[in-house]
Amino acid sequence: MPHFFIDKLVVTKEELIPDFWARYEDLKHEIWRYKDKDYGVKRIQRGGGNGRQLLIAFDSLPIDIQEAIGDPRKEGHILEHYYKRCSKALDFYSEFQYDDGSYLPPDTIQQYTVNASVANALLDLKRDRINEIISKGGSTRSVNKKLLEDCISFNEVLSKKYNETHNLPTSKRFKPTLELYASKGHISLIKDIEGKRRKNALKLDEDTTAVLNSMFTSQKNKPTPVKIADQYNAFLSGYLTIQNTVTGEEYNPKDFKELSESSISNYLRSWESSIGTHAIRNGDRQKLRQLFIPYHSLKQAKYAGSLLSIDDRQPPFEYEKGKRMWFYNAIDLGSEAFTCWVWGKTKEGIILDFYRQLIRNYHEWGLNIPDGLECESSLNSSFKDTFLKEGVMFQNVKIEANNARGKRIEAYYRQLRYKLEKEREGWLARPFALSEPNQISNVKKKPVPYNKLAKECLHDIWTWNNMEHSKIKGKSRWEVFIETQNPDLKPTNYKALLPHLGYHRKTSCNAGIVLLNRGKWLLGDNDTIYTGSNLINLMRTVESETFDVYWMDDNKGNIFKALVYIKGRYICQLLPKPSYSKAKIEFTPADAIAREIMSRYALTVESFMKEQKNNIDTVIVGNSCQTDPPIPIILTQ
Repeated sequence: MPHFFIDKLVVTKEELIPDFWARYEDLKHEIWRYKDKDYGVKRIQRGGGNGRQLLIAFDSLPIDIQEAIGDPRKEGHILEHYYKRCSKALDFYSEFQYDDGSYLPPDTIQQYTVNASVANALLDLKRDRINEIISKGGSTRSVNKKLLEDCISFNEVLSKKYNETHNLPTSKRFKPTLELYASKGHISLIKDIEGKRRKNALKLDEDTTAVLNSMFTSQKNKPTPVKIADQYNAFLSGYLTIQNTVTGEEYNPKDFKELSESSISNYLRSWESSIGTHAIRNGDRQKLRQLFIPYHSLKQAKYAGSLLSIDDRQPPFEYEKGKRMWFYNAIDLGSEAFTCWVWGKTKEGIILDFYRQLIRNYHEWGLNIPDGLECESSLNSSFKDTFLKEGVMFQNVKIEANNARGKRIEAYYRQLRYKLEKEREGWLARPFALSEPNQISNVKKKPVPYNKLAKECLHDIWTWNNMEHSKIKGKSRWEVFIETQNPDLKPTNYKALLPHLGYHRKTSCNAGIVLLNRGKWLLGDNDTIYTGSNLINLMRTVESETFDVYWMDDNKGNIFKALVYIKGRYICQLLPKPSYSKAKIEFTPADAIAREIMSRYALTVESFMKEQKNNIDTVIVGNSCQTDPPIPIILTQ
């Protein structure tokens, strides 16, 4: 935040790096470039020892940077006092599903969340304005007009400050839209909630797909999708006739829409079509089941964690001359316990490892991710628009720029340094420590081997967590952490998290089974393997398609959450494929449950195959050239 130094408004380098200059060297070059000119970035104070910071004149910065940071001398937009990103809206739109089971695209989820957050701010502002006007005996007729003006002008603030804008109506529809939102809530902002626009836009309707499937299976020479496309276009042009051998109906070309060759080919190669047509065209039953029916796996017989404070630090030890290791830690402020820790020789990549380990730990302990987070800016600011946006991983996020007092963990680091680490061999004193016992001694310090140092630091964390809580006597910090979890914590939002923090792999689904990291996975959602219509809807989307899987493993290396996305849209969850003992003597109740789940899963697909097969009629595809009478070719099943 810009502040006054003597009589000038200044910012620190931490407020400029890395958001506006990638590295300090780039900013330093910019200052040197304009040092003898009347314009350009100007330095007010050099950085140096005793905590002296490098200060840059705020008014010398480019206008776009000034606007992005914010000038405290200027009065802000009135909606800034009311606007807060609505985490409930993000949860609602992330979980919303159309009738066919599909989820909203990620861009749409973000837009609806911004719209809902702005609508909340407008309703709060409207309430306060009406109360103030009534208290002064005035008229409220112009309230909605003023709200509309505020709504339109607030987009400029959103764009500069949050890099996002709302698209609420700015016309006559503004008032009814806001009133509907006040009464109906988040669902009122969803356009085409029944998906009618998408359905009306489809050219491949039920009648068309039925004809294409029948043409594909009724001809003895097993035509290719390209040939079916040629025949279909000839049918539309009147050169071919198509007759249903079951009903005797001759189809009218005027009842069907024109389709491109690629549309026809893509449909006939899709899982939804193939599962029925292949059942008729394919003479090898084993191959057919291998392609489409989920199979059972048989085992070989055998006998026998309200607020989290995080920051990096370098323990006061050297593992080589002039080299100190890095740690990135998290402390739960309610219990004072360390809940996550990662380490390395450099800071490169350590931050992503930290957040992944945080998820692993809380999953292993059966706890939800904490509600709030306070952290430093240098390593975390680049994530403020992704997983550190409020409502994604944490409901409340506070990013501090070069403000040690703003992060409670710094105070705990001091206790760790002087109460535990100081007792160990190789401890390094601070160069300018005020307390004499903590000042540099004349004893030469020896480096501690890296592996030994890491082990000792981890032992210090273990000791810290098992020490008595400062307020709750008779309980260790870890006991307090486990026994006093906030009952209002929200479940971890893996759908919003994994695309940013999960490991990524492209894979595909074959016969309802997905291969991932040498394991076999089935389709489902909300930790449940799907069967019935839910499974069929998913297979229409993913079967034989390449898609993105984002997954997270636990502390033992086993995947505990795997989610499927197509073009950024969440589709479903992958769950481990059940397996059971092949040897009946070793069969257990758990094996019976696994067999039952797998049987219902496979039966769903097999039943759909039969249904699709029975819905396909035999047709006659004949020549209807106008010069000669059509010569029908009767094709039987």
